[in-house]
Amino acid sequence: MSDPILLEVLTPERQIFSAQVAELQFPTADRGYYGILPGHTPLITPVGDGLVSFTRNDSKHWLTVFGGFAEVGPDHVTILARVSETVDMIDVERAEAARVRSLQMLKDAQTEPDLDAAQAHLQASLIRLAAAGHPGGHGF
Repeated sequence: MSDPILLEVLTPERQIFSAQVAELQFPTADRGYYGILPGHTPLITPVGDGLVSFTRNDSKHWLTVFGGFAEVGPDHVTILARVSETVDMIDVERAEAARVRSLQMLKDAQTEPDLDAAQAHLQASLIRLAAAGHPGGHGF
């Protein structure tokens, strides 16, 4: 791997991931996904909810991020996320149960705040399922 990028993902509680990667993509809060290659122009941007995908040792990997900020430099990306998980941290059964609960919450929502909360819970469960490669997450 030539000209690697150091990808670090941190939450307020701990470091989630740190490794050299060949390339990566991450969700921004309002501009879709950014793709980062070595030598990228420096920037700081809000991070949205979604999947961080990266190539390491010629294979694709994923982790989740939920809000925060990213600092991008020519040879590093640091994501300071509100919440983040690697694939091995995701409890698929729990995420699937959350998806089912969220769908019921959507059906039962009576107010705009209830609907917003149900949609946020559903999105989070779908992101986790997609990261884990679970069929229930393909709707994300």
